[in-house]
Amino acid sequence: MEKCLGGAQAITFSLVATFAWTLASCDGGSRKATLPAPESEQVISEAMKDLYMTAAAAAPHSLEQQKLILRMAKKASNGKELLLVMRAASGVFSSTTDSGVENRVRSTVTAKMMQLATLDQLIEYAAGYSIGPESARPVVERLFWLGDQSRDAGAWYRIREVASGLKVSDLEQQAKVRADQLAGR
Repeated sequence: MEKCLGGAQAITFSLVATFAWTLASCDGGSRKATLPAPESEQVISEAMKDLYMTAAAAAPHSLEQQKLILRMAKKASNGKELLLVMRAASGVFSSTTDSGVENRVRSTVTAKMMQLATLDQLIEYAAGYSIGPESARPVVERLFWLGDQSRDAGAWYRIREVASGLKVSDLEQQAKVRADQLAGR
């Protein structure tokens, strides 16, 4: 019995050590993972292309087409794919359709864009598509974080425009100040 308990303690120690090592390695990786892959490294997968083509072939404005768009949103794994989802969704949801699927598509894409999109992709998304008021500030804050990686005044002026459009006036003003500083004004 003592041998079994000794073995159990060794296994327990080994599991705890493995768990601690995994946590430590994940922590270091999570900081690195907050930077999205450069757009040049992002690809649109064959599965995503197939879903896009299937959605395009589905009956316009149908629940089937809308559900395919939602599947695309869930499957998307980078900014390029997420922007493709939004292009595919353009005109699919009309004012007469149930907005539940549309809301799920938008919330899924917005959440993923904040994680996976580059600065330019997130600016394009925020400027071109509807973002709910509950996501406006987090999107602009993410733009600020991504913008901190850039010394381009033009990027900060674009961030200011997005903040203005999303009605986040305090961050709009802060973005203008940064842009002016970088432009030497």
